[in-house]
Amino acid sequence: MALFFGRRKSEATEVFDPNPGTVHAMPARPYRVLSADLAFYSDPECKSRVSDATIVVLRSEDPRQQHQVQECMPTRKKYQAGQLVEWDLNNKQIWQDNWYINPATGKAEKIWIQAVEFVGRVVTAK
Repeated sequence: MALFFGRRKSEATEVFDPNPGTVHAMPARPYRVLSADLAFYSDPECKSRVSDATIVVLRSEDPRQQHQVQECMPTRKKYQAGQLVEWDLNNKQIWQDNWYINPATGKAEKIWIQAVEFVGRVVTAK
């Protein structure tokens, strides 16, 4: 019976590493971390905090762009403001219908309908 109810090896729980890792080459389109570790919520009243992830706010540093686009992404990795990161996503981790408290206004706002996890590595000098 244990064979029928046991987990298969492919379903085994993997250990999550919150370290985003590093890359030594500048990506073609780097992003700057503007803010990190912002809470987000599963309800419009912002009372039920999502416990396994936070928001990282990123700005494209591509000099070819006319305007600098900012992205708010969910992540389980640990980032710090000021870091340069490459753009990489984990499409196996998805959050749906979430809200946050906008730091600029102090008001609850819907942040996304659906978003995948940001997992970009930090750019470091070699």
